[in-house]
Amino acid sequence: MLVSQAAGLVSAEYDLAVVSVAYKDSRTTSFPEQDNPSPLVNKYLDSVADHKVRHCPSSNLPVHPVVFSLGGMMNGSTTKVFASWKWLMTRDIYNLMLKRPSLCLLQARVRSSEL
Repeated sequence: MLVSQAAGLVSAEYDLAVVSVAYKDSRTTSFPEQDNPSPLVNKYLDSVADHKVRHCPSSNLPVHPVVFSLGGMMNGSTTKVFASWKWLMTRDIYNLMLKRPSLCLLQARVRSSEL
């Protein structure tokens, strides 16, 4: 996904991924039972983002991975991307932009639970 700023010139590439933490690749390491699994989920999401950066095609533009879990969690770099978008966009545009991924994540959770 190429995104341009106000001047209309492409300034960065964004690589979007939605992953299931229940997927077998996320469970390759056994983790101890925890009351708060968030750090483990964040670690997995960060590993997906790192993999995307390492394996992206050569480009002169910076690549920003945008990684969500099906449950809606996002990794640290995705949080920074959204913070920068919030600064660049008007509040109404930013809120509209957030609705689409939210609906897509909800649909993905429904499909995932039907399997």
